Amino acid sequence: MPVVLERTFAVSAPLRTVAAALRHTRTVATNLGAVAGAPAVPAGELLLAGDRFPVATGSVGDVSACEGTVSRADESAVELRFDSFAGPSGRVRFMPREWGSGVRTRCEVHLLASEAPEWLLPRLDGYLEAVRGLASEWSLGPVVVGAALVEDGMLLAQQRRYPAVHAGGWELPGGRVEPGESESEAVVRECREELGTEVRALERVGTDVPLPGDSGMSLRVRLACRVAGARLPVPLEHRALRWVGSSELAELPWLEADRLLLDSLRALLDPGSGKQDPK
Repeated sequence: MPVVLERTFAVSAPLRTVAAALRHTRTVATNLGAVAGAPAVPAGELLLAGDRFPVATGSVGDVSACEGTVSRADESAVELRFDSFAGPSGRVRFMPREWGSGVRTRCEVHLLASEAPEWLLPRLDGYLEAVRGLASEWSLGPVVVGAALVEDGMLLAQQRRYPAVHAGGWELPGGRVEPGESESEAVVRECREELGTEVRALERVGTDVPLPGDSGMSLRVRLACRVAGARLPVPLEHRALRWVGSSELAELPWLEADRLLLDSLRALLDPGSGKQDPK
């Protein structure tokens, strides 16, 4: 399918924050779907690969005229496919790249279609402007870290004991970054407090994930590994621990923020699971 439109835009925010804003459900549905009064579909804060949303192709529009499907939604690319039942279909691919010192992001936008749908082009400007504002806002908020502690291809998950609304749910170890503390230092401290073990924090995993409520906090996950000689993890603050492989991730009732990172966690455990570099 030929590229009929190429565009770039810059955002004063880190790459993984921009990637999160690109997959923000309400921003996609409101600006690209433009279905007045229709609920955001799905209900998750961020879109996942395979999610679908209704699209109106006119100023008011017939919701049934087109459907949007998320082909990919991670830190490397967000790709949306628009399947029209009466006119040209196409795909829009957004590829964020670090720019400058790493606190700015340059995003490439490619529209792949036999021809550019007239209804889509004017909506891109509004969507990109909304992404820019959202990413800039999120980049200034407080951060909660998560630790993707991996050993022998297995990921450590922990089951919440409290509060009641979260009891029984599963999540990654982690917690809030304290004043004067780096994200990596917070990962090390949280694993010591929650698991009684010493870890080394490594590279980031997945996009940022905005946490629900009015706190303005975002979850940022880092790969972690136990340091040589460190004791095995034990559940000091949680009900239970469990090591899970890539095929078991979907079996656990994850808390919502962690659920939105399952595709990236699956790719971390199984690099051949389908996540490919965008072209």
